[in-house]
Amino acid sequence: MIRFGTSSWIYEGWKGQIYKKAYKSEKQFKEEALAEYAKHPQFKTVSLDHTFYTPPKKEKLELYSSQVPEDFKFVAKVWEEITIPVFPNLPKYGSKKGSKNSNFLSEALLIRFLEPFFQSEIRKKMGVFVFQFPSMSINLPEVLGDLLLKLPKEFNFAVEIRNKEFLGAEYFDLLNQFNVAHCFNHWFRMPGLKFQMEQAARAGGLKSEFFIARLLTPLGLSYENAVKKFSPYNEIKEVQSEMREDVKRLIKRGTELKKETFILVNNRCEGNAPLTIEALST
Repeated sequence: MIRFGTSSWIYEGWKGQIYKKAYKSEKQFKEEALAEYAKHPQFKTVSLDHTFYTPPKKEKLELYSSQVPEDFKFVAKVWEEITIPVFPNLPKYGSKKGSKNSNFLSEALLIRFLEPFFQSEIRKKMGVFVFQFPSMSINLPEVLGDLLLKLPKEFNFAVEIRNKEFLGAEYFDLLNQFNVAHCFNHWFRMPGLKFQMEQAARAGGLKSEFFIARLLTPLGLSYENAVKKFSPYNEIKEVQSEMREDVKRLIKRGTELKKETFILVNNRCEGNAPLTIEALST
């Protein structure tokens, strides 16, 4: 099954396109828009991007679960407190900015993060948890194994990397050992999807029971510049032709192997995620 969806869903630029309901307030829009999103015939998944910044509350997960059909599946990003080795030198990190993260790859923190998912009805609708790792100087494949060994079997996991040099046999063998997927990502400092697929194939292929791809930004264009270029996300502003062809190759391969395939699209990739999905699904 091919599951198209978007990175988050609360976007004013989609009103009149995806959202036709007259919401009484911004609060109502944020609380109820997912139900309207999930009725769209092309959307079979969505990414809970905000879980990257703050562990979710059980009550919020219950609300999300109640708004989508039984065959809908969520993708959630794992809390950054687990995936960043050094806190970025940014004001939002306060006294921790620029310092080493003692919770990097912490099993205890992962258990804490996953706990509300275990307790909520959303557990039945969870598709994939994505470990989004930043660019780093640490050789991630050398240190990641201990955490992957302890992943709970109840959920599916994927690893998204931002270092081209990790895309080799050591990395893919590690993922295959623990039935974890590589998250193909179209991101400004990474090589294209085709290169990532070729490297996976060269290493013997992916053994996970699913494929997942996240289409984030054009190659060579930073997130910040993509925001400036594509806001308010109400139209396609720059078609990524090569990316689209690569995604279709991944979908074809997933169909041939009968693997569930998640395709998550960000507005910052072409300007309007729903229209990108429409183009990819034809």
